[in-house]
Amino acid sequence: MQIDQERKTHPEPESTGRRSKGAMWRGAVALVLFALITACTAQTGPSSSPVSTPTSAGSAPTSASPVAGSPSPAAPSASSASASASPAATSASPAASSASPSATSTNAAGEPQPGGTFVMAVGEDVPELDPHSLQSFANLQIYEAMFRRDPQEYGKFLPALAESVDVSEDGLVYTLNLREGVVFHDGTPFDADAVVFNLERQAYPDNPYHQGGQNWAGWALGNPGLVTGIEAVDPLTVRLTLSEPILDFDFILADEQAGFGMISPAVIMADPEGFGQNPVGAGTGAFMFEERVTGDRVTLVRNPNYWEEGKPYLDSWILRTIPDPGSRLLALKEGDIQMFDVSGPEIAQLSGDPEVELITVPPLFGSFIAFDYNDPITGDPLVRRAISQAIDAQSIVSTLSPFAEVTPNFGLFPGMPGHRTDIEWYGYDPAAARATLEEAGYPDGVDLTLSFSTPPVGLNHQLLAQAIQGQMQAAGFRVTLAQVDGPTMFQSGFGPPGREEYPFQMALNVAGSDGDSFAMLGGWTSRSNYASKNPAFMELFERMNGAVDPELRLQVFGEMQQQLYDDVAYIPIAHTEVVRAASTNVRGLDTAAFHFHNVWLEE
Repeated sequence: MQIDQERKTHPEPESTGRRSKGAMWRGAVALVLFALITACTAQTGPSSSPVSTPTSAGSAPTSASPVAGSPSPAAPSASSASASASPAATSASPAASSASPSATSTNAAGEPQPGGTFVMAVGEDVPELDPHSLQSFANLQIYEAMFRRDPQEYGKFLPALAESVDVSEDGLVYTLNLREGVVFHDGTPFDADAVVFNLERQAYPDNPYHQGGQNWAGWALGNPGLVTGIEAVDPLTVRLTLSEPILDFDFILADEQAGFGMISPAVIMADPEGFGQNPVGAGTGAFMFEERVTGDRVTLVRNPNYWEEGKPYLDSWILRTIPDPGSRLLALKEGDIQMFDVSGPEIAQLSGDPEVELITVPPLFGSFIAFDYNDPITGDPLVRRAISQAIDAQSIVSTLSPFAEVTPNFGLFPGMPGHRTDIEWYGYDPAAARATLEEAGYPDGVDLTLSFSTPPVGLNHQLLAQAIQGQMQAAGFRVTLAQVDGPTMFQSGFGPPGREEYPFQMALNVAGSDGDSFAMLGGWTSRSNYASKNPAFMELFERMNGAVDPELRLQVFGEMQQQLYDDVAYIPIAHTEVVRAASTNVRGLDTAAFHFHNVWLEE
């Protein structure tokens, strides 16, 4: 397989399919991304507070492909789609997918300067550092997968512990070609036997070192019998055999924390149950574990034997736990930390602050309204259309964040592979909303409850809910707002495809994406009970699962977006990337969405 020497990208397994439970796992990856950001921006104080404010109506084989990512036509139609072979068309640039008029790149010109300590602050403590069980930014620096996500182009991947992967035409056999000369932090070799040890530890519950957990190898355990063979062909080659193809296995190969993060077998065997508390020598990443102080910090130091010559630039990388957002900001301004992720209220506070630089990095998160399809009111498509016509998302979003864009239609974020640009959402028209509501049988308006929480990423949902409430009021709705705790709202957006129940009449929630169109479209089967009441969408979902041919896959992507539009399945509001506040002397952060080996400090 040929690897582009400048980009060194990993080829997309184009001739692969995927079954339903596998799609559930990719939905869980979005959950994992959200959970990771949640830990970074968690706040102190009560997790929920009631808000009750009623208003009146009056007031092919893939091993030769040089570029990763799914084909991305500009506007596939519902009936046809074409795949482009151009590398430029295979994925979306994050910068092109999220508005960031006030963002300042910290990747300034000049030679990187080695040395220094970088401190990132997060809102929650890290309870352990086993990458197969728990998500943490510290894990992303200690451990590596076969590939890593391209930090600047969605759906593309860069070689890490593997230099390439060969995929059989039927999508059942993956041959990993490992990087030569890599060693774990304990000095033991990273080789095919180490990969087999790690994958068997996760895939087989009867393995003596198997631990299990919420994020434990969902790609394998979500599909019993899926993994039929894990074999070391030679010291630098691993063959992985599946019973059924997985459409987006390239994303799994680049996931350090839900299946493919490599741990030294010697470290695991020395302390199978406790190494996650003190993972000395455990990984291959740019930084090595040195110390963990419960409730305060995780300290990592430079790996002098890192396989990427000259990297990392920093001497040490520290993850500090600072629960209070105000304390994080003060620590940044005083130079005690160099970065933290910010949410809605903080973005407005920090915009224009000369002592702070704001940048955006993947993944994307979007705010949307979901509905209970068992409810006699919100289960009516006319009511949902009237709600959509009543909301002027542009006027709301422009006042809440300079980094957010209105989501113009639904199913995929703009720039994602297969996104349709020819579908425009129902326009803002209060008079039309009143007429549609009357057509639905509510000439005198109708009472609704809009539930929301305060997500750690994206827009401020309390302000967003209040603005939506006011606009719906002008169109004849009487809306009561109900604030719920974050975990409850978070969990409400995940479930099995075709789920029957949904806990809220209507709710503001957040969906995240790392650029995987298959996973995002599949997620709409479970973010509410919409799909259980709309069998046509479930049929399209099953067709997508078997869409081995890339052109057919894009066609189904387009049809699914059309179906979501026709059903007014959800109401899209806006999307944005993660926003970070950083010291003005930090360089390379625009390439550090997940990994910090390219980051350096300017004196």
